[in-house]
Amino acid sequence: MIETTNLTKEFGDVRAVDGIDLTVEKGSIHGFVGPNGAGKTTAMQLIVGLLSPSEGEAYVDGEAAGTIAAKEKIGYSPQEPAFHESMTAKRYLVYMGKTAGMGSRASERADELLDWLDLADAADQTIAGFSGGMRRRLSLAQAMIHEPELLILDEPTAELDPSGRRIIIESLEELTEEGMTVFVSSHVLAELEQFIDTVTILKEGRLVETNDVSAIQSEYGGQAFSIETSDDERVVALLDGREWITEVRIEDDGIIVATDQPDEFKSELQSLLAEEGILLEGLAEEGSLEEAFADIMAGGEAE
Repeated sequence: MIETTNLTKEFGDVRAVDGIDLTVEKGSIHGFVGPNGAGKTTAMQLIVGLLSPSEGEAYVDGEAAGTIAAKEKIGYSPQEPAFHESMTAKRYLVYMGKTAGMGSRASERADELLDWLDLADAADQTIAGFSGGMRRRLSLAQAMIHEPELLILDEPTAELDPSGRRIIIESLEELTEEGMTVFVSSHVLAELEQFIDTVTILKEGRLVETNDVSAIQSEYGGQAFSIETSDDERVVALLDGREWITEVRIEDDGIIVATDQPDEFKSELQSLLAEEGILLEGLAEEGSLEEAFADIMAGGEAE
């Protein structure tokens, strides 16, 4: 769905994007990560066609980036979305849909998206009064109004509370089940790795790693464990906040724990569960995207 060759963008003496060769498969959710200033937003704007490359090429489903044919395939939600503040949410989406050539279908599509993103009750409210979370969801709706084949989302969960982030994440998971391609950047890596298939990591404008998430997790440093117990919710409450735990969360198949003291964790876990009378049903070591990212940024990438 996305293919770039030697994609480069210079601003004066600064090379913001430096020769990126990238492939994003159709129907996947592809994460795009890197520290501030790594070139993520610039690269996304090159693919969307908002910027022209200094060198190299980018294609969207075989169409040159920036052409009308390529833009018709893309829904884009920028890091800092801007709206017509005096419009209501429904009117804004209908306006954007008609601008994209949807005609009478725009109103029905706007209603579908407002309902899907839990904004139906705010359909007739002016955007000026929207909270940050509502604006993020409206930006996603705007990106999807014309039923694109590719969604490009720049930090879609930035500055959201946990409830707002969960709504966005669940929405994106539903989209991939329907076969849409999603290209998404985020700085919340523990959150991102829950729903992406593949990931590209940028450093100083250069691509330093691109692969399946599981492959990167296993290849680079980082200690994470998958746990199954007889009382997962209680175990999470017991582990949360302990000094040897950096993150703990419940997923569909058990508990995920990240730690910077793996030996201490394994020792203390056994004692803790025994004291509380909780049965340990499974313990498996996993990689952590966040720890892998830290290792790569420190220069520890594999040969």
